Amino acid sequence: MMWELPEIERERKKLDQRFVGQRIRAVKLQKESWANVTLTELQEQLVGRQLLYAERRSKSIIFHLDDGHRLMLNMTSLGQLTTHTHDFNKDDAQDAQQKWQLSIAFDDGSWSIAGARSITLQWISARELDEQLKAVGPEPLSRNMSPALLKQRFEKRRSSLKTALSNPALIAGISSTLADEIAFRAGLLPTVRIETLNDEDYQALYHALTEWLKDSFEAEDSSADKIYAVANRAGAHCVQCDSVLEETQINGRQAVFCSNCQHEHAQVPAHASK
Repeated sequence: MMWELPEIERERKKLDQRFVGQRIRAVKLQKESWANVTLTELQEQLVGRQLLYAERRSKSIIFHLDDGHRLMLNMTSLGQLTTHTHDFNKDDAQDAQQKWQLSIAFDDGSWSIAGARSITLQWISARELDEQLKAVGPEPLSRNMSPALLKQRFEKRRSSLKTALSNPALIAGISSTLADEIAFRAGLLPTVRIETLNDEDYQALYHALTEWLKDSFEAEDSSADKIYAVANRAGAHCVQCDSVLEETQINGRQAVFCSNCQHEHAQVPAHASK
């Protein structure tokens, strides 16, 4: 599956629903270099700790533990990345054969990952976590997110819309792929210069950002691919107008868009401008 913000948020929800209140019984990590402490210390610090809740910040999953520490997990993937929840009381041959890169066992089952290009696992204090997150912009679905806040964070920049959206210092968790999706829903070209955007453009951008993420967070895993209208679909037909989707390069990254549905400025309905 694609490992983007929506998929990470759905995994966080699964962890919360299945394992909150349980204690960690074992942690297995394929490479010690992926952790900020030795595997021995990781086991010593984590085994017996209770999971209070799982949080997502940007593209990290953060396990809040009962001793005040945090376990922060980041992953990158190329191709298929798999997560799986095991039941201890079932003999699953596939689980036995799968080479899990990370597996966290709880009182009643375990959560495992395979297919990641890399994993970063950090056992840190609450203060260390706060320090790391200072460099990250606001969450796109935070309470204070608004068209005015987007404008405030973007308007002094000199870049394309795609570059601004995917800058983690401006807004958290939006990858190059998601930037294309949000631009498509807003009806704005990913190449448009953000210094040219007006208030109507920021209104459209805000609604596209929040509505697309809310829809994608609620999507079922079996239909998750359907939420992506332009991602990796250059040459395919637009889901809105049936035109052929085009692609260009922005700062070395592919951008996919529909030249019929997306414009330099949002197409505001006549009644909205009165």
